[in-house]
Amino acid sequence: MTMQTDYSNFKARQKGEYEKAWQSTGKCVFCDLRDKYIIYEKNGVVLTTNLFPYIDGHLMVIPRRHSETIQEVTVEEWAEFKHIIEIGSELLKKTLKIKDVWVLYRIGEGYRAGKSVVHSHIHLIPYSLDLIKMEYQELNISPQELAEKLRKTLKKNETQ
Repeated sequence: MTMQTDYSNFKARQKGEYEKAWQSTGKCVFCDLRDKYIIYEKNGVVLTTNLFPYIDGHLMVIPRRHSETIQEVTVEEWAEFKHIIEIGSELLKKTLKIKDVWVLYRIGEGYRAGKSVVHSHIHLIPYSLDLIKMEYQELNISPQELAEKLRKTLKKNETQ
């Protein structure tokens, strides 16, 4: 009889283990990554497994240097992010025979954006229709009106 361990994010969140894992240490868990989970590292940016994955194959790209937002990431770190995203995606496709990978980065301060750890990171999530469902919302602004509004804001910001 094979015993199966459930590593799912769902169960961890249900039991409150997810929050305990990082809150109990008193330090940022992404600043304290364990080598046994690291797949690849270059120039201070790491490709690692997600300890509370949404789906099999869920990886993350994390800078070693603590930064809370993508705006704090250096140009060099950003170039490495791109390189490591490509490596991680290819590894998932070849190793787990995954066809498509979503790259997810939540923009927003702190936990408002749905982040559980306030340290910039990017998710590489094997695409599955069962995992990610888009719930389209009723629109209050047309695409053309949105473009006009955003151009106006951009122009205003450029003149300041």
